[in-house]
Amino acid sequence: MTDNSVRLGVRAGILILALLGATACQNVKPKAADKPQPAPSVETQRQQREATRLQQCQQELAALQKITPERYQDNQRAFDSLMSGASQYAGLRTRVNDDTQETVDALYRYKVSRLCAEIEQAVLIGLAERGEQVK
Repeated sequence: MTDNSVRLGVRAGILILALLGATACQNVKPKAADKPQPAPSVETQRQQREATRLQQCQQELAALQKITPERYQDNQRAFDSLMSGASQYAGLRTRVNDDTQETVDALYRYKVSRLCAEIEQAVLIGLAERGEQVK
């Protein structure tokens, strides 16, 4: 898989996670220029953290390709599969009730967190093994 397809996958994943994290659309009235802007909501901050985490995950996945190509292939397939499932769910999300949305949103956040933790661990182990070989 090329770097471009990995980048596209991550961009799609970030978009999907942002969509999953959105709870409802709100009509926001424009504010006067002299009024201070409120701090970002907790939900917005969480979405930003998730997007940053997903970008970091993509960078570590790219690093894993150079460190342990076999592990990279397995993790890339898992990442692509997860993003594909999240994309399909995002298309259906608004058709299910709020409880189901909360449950499935949490499931995808968990799966992304777990996969990214596995990738991070694989990078650490691969680098440590290389470091041990140097004498």
